[in-house]
Amino acid sequence: MRQAHIAYHAKDLDYPKAALLAATFAEKDLDVIEPLLVAWYDRKASRMSPVIEGADLPTRWHDYGASHAGKLEIDVAGDYAFIYAESAAFDPYEACPYTNLHDPQGNEYLCQTGLLGDPHVPTKEACVALDEWTCKLT
Repeated sequence: MRQAHIAYHAKDLDYPKAALLAATFAEKDLDVIEPLLVAWYDRKASRMSPVIEGADLPTRWHDYGASHAGKLEIDVAGDYAFIYAESAAFDPYEACPYTNLHDPQGNEYLCQTGLLGDPHVPTKEACVALDEWTCKLT
């Protein structure tokens, strides 16, 4: 995995700003055509993604990124790190034939988009009400 470092000396650096700097760097990288963030570590707050229970705390995010096709690791000011994979080889998602909608009372439904008249209003013909049991099926 190739490594890069972004030096940032201002005191206003936080996770959102570091993530934006890393994403901008990855987008301009010529070796990663379509960068996809697969793992990150916020050393200041001791937060990371993904969270893998029982794994070694300091390295689990990095191990995950490396084992999930990580091609570019970007360190930002020594406080944040991001691992990007290449996603150009993957097919994009097609339009999903289902959508989740809510009625005015707050009930949630899973609906077939092609059967809806108004794409924002659930109907009996197009939708199934989600309850505590059926929501676990989706």
